Amino acid sequence: MNRQVALFRGINVGGHNKVPMAPLRDAFRELGFANVTSIIQSGNVCFDSHLDPAATTAAIRGAVATTFDVDVPVLLRTRAEIDAALAAHPYPLGGIEPKLHHVLFLADAAPADAAERIGDHAPSSEYEVIGSEIHVRYPDGSARATLNVTVVDRALDTTATARNLPTVEKIAAALAD
Repeated sequence: MNRQVALFRGINVGGHNKVPMAPLRDAFRELGFANVTSIIQSGNVCFDSHLDPAATTAAIRGAVATTFDVDVPVLLRTRAEIDAALAAHPYPLGGIEPKLHHVLFLADAAPADAAERIGDHAPSSEYEVIGSEIHVRYPDGSARATLNVTVVDRALDTTATARNLPTVEKIAAALAD
């Protein structure tokens, strides 16, 4: 079994795409996944699976669409990948709140010119592209920041979902259980 997390994009955000966590965990169990836990309400489900990543993603996305009538992207990360993302975070936590440090998880590895492609969209954000993640620090707050998942999707022709650093730390802890 492979311990991993499903990162949903856009559920339970702003009252849209409502998916209750207890039934979502049940849906994962019905798919045959083990050791299922959820982290906060925004769509982070840790679980064990023996399926390959593509089959896992397809099964999860299909079950969520069928069960909850919600079709949103799902990105998978293993325990090792979450740990590596935390270890790679390039910004010190001093100066601004940890919740203003984000990791944007990409469905694909970032292209070599990713920083240049998103540079024009990030005048008030500090960011660094590392592998399949973009680490962002929003010194002026994230609410009105111009660097977001929609911009990244368009600029890099991929799918992204974001989590603040405290949430990524909670995911890492749940994956370690």
